[in-house]
Amino acid sequence: MVQSFTESFGVIWDDPADSAQTWRWDQMHFGRPMPPLAAQLLARIERDIFGARSISVNGYHYTLNSVPPPPTPEVIERGPMAVWEDEYVPRVREICHRLRSSNYEGMGASELADSLDRLMNDAVEAFRYTMVVVFAFMGPTFALVEFSEKELGADGPQLLATLLQGYENGSAAAGDGLGKLAEYVATLPEVGRALREQRQGDLVAVAGGPEFLAKLNAYLDEYGWRAESWGLPHTPTWAEDPGVPLNLIARYMTDARLSPSVAIERARKQQQEAMKEVESRLKDDRLSEFKARLAACQIHVPISEGRAQWQLTIIGSLRVPAVALGSKLVNRGVLDNPNDVYLLSLEELREASRDSAPLQALVGQRKADLERWENLSPPPFLGAEPAAPPPEMEPLITKFFGLGVVQSDDEKVITGNAASRGEVRGPARVIRDLSESGRLQKGEILICAATAPPWTPLFAIAAGVVTDTGGILSHSAICAREYGIPCVVGTQVGTRRIPDGAMITVDGSAGTVHIEA
Repeated sequence: MVQSFTESFGVIWDDPADSAQTWRWDQMHFGRPMPPLAAQLLARIERDIFGARSISVNGYHYTLNSVPPPPTPEVIERGPMAVWEDEYVPRVREICHRLRSSNYEGMGASELADSLDRLMNDAVEAFRYTMVVVFAFMGPTFALVEFSEKELGADGPQLLATLLQGYENGSAAAGDGLGKLAEYVATLPEVGRALREQRQGDLVAVAGGPEFLAKLNAYLDEYGWRAESWGLPHTPTWAEDPGVPLNLIARYMTDARLSPSVAIERARKQQQEAMKEVESRLKDDRLSEFKARLAACQIHVPISEGRAQWQLTIIGSLRVPAVALGSKLVNRGVLDNPNDVYLLSLEELREASRDSAPLQALVGQRKADLERWENLSPPPFLGAEPAAPPPEMEPLITKFFGLGVVQSDDEKVITGNAASRGEVRGPARVIRDLSESGRLQKGEILICAATAPPWTPLFAIAAGVVTDTGGILSHSAICAREYGIPCVVGTQVGTRRIPDGAMITVDGSAGTVHIEA
């Protein structure tokens, strides 16, 4: 589809007709360049689930006509929550377990390379279950957002969003589980000392260490296989490298106020206050209708966060056979690092598993390409200017993806989507990925392109959150409300215009960020 491209994203197309189409970049989910194997997985998801064509330009993923599939008759008949919990989650869990537990050690390199195509199809099958419930659970919420705006005014959607919080969901459970591990470590002085001194290798030998590691491994078995983000299949998971969660546990121990349980209790109080405000502003039949609609939307956050958790777990679980093949290629002298398998395509992996020709030079070049592409500024679309979305897609584009924000002319003011109520002033901390999470200190404001479920524990530390992407129903917005901190999402420019360490004020009610001179 693409014959060639430049680093300024000038594209020469195989078919000139493609230049008249609109190819969109999903910055929220795939904001960074991806290596070949990761790009092939995403392209297969787009093709087999969304029926969409896709291209990779400088490692950035662009799609044509990518629309979630309609709900199945089963989902329509029984309802999204019943089908999701009773049917789809068990199927997805089984596929993920199979991806991680098959005997790859007993397979030869060429056999495993040939199997990757089938295993990728298994992952896509699991991913499909997370998509066919989208419109079924989001539709009633989109309608209630519109109702709230009409009946309550401009801040109606925020009040509603606050009321959607407080229900059990995967992201909150993962954060709470990490907090409970910190509480457990507080009863084990030697384990706590080892964590604070970053002597993680000593845990097995210190008093209480084996007991703590058993609990940690149980936690990682449930939550540790999540990829850091949808576009980072090539980044090791917490189950493979538990450095990030162990550091977070150590930080929670230093200040009880950082515990997720403290933040979640703060959010519950905000939820109660929001309901009182709604009750004071809506009367009689309008209030009754609001509450009836709200009851029907209480499944939104549990399904939304559950889907995100399982999507990332699917991606992370597929790493097991991929890295197993990488290890076999390292043993043959083809690669230097098992994770370098992601720098090659399926076709190249099949060939490499048979002829064992060294590929270190090719891998090195592709690593250099990825590093260089990280500093590019991809356009939001390639080809033709986007047309106005059809009415049925407008809520998804604005309320979930958060597109359409108009920036302020004042260079010291950044405008975004108001996502979580409240105002906070503090130093900005620009975090690119979770490997930098240790830089975020209590009282600082997290500035990032987007977040995903594994980022959730950082919300217990941050005083506020500002993201480049997302709308009022995005993951970042949901988690900020879950932790009761101000949040502005969808700024498009936050990570570029807010200097690291600058003093800023985040107004999560107005959707603005003020940068001090």
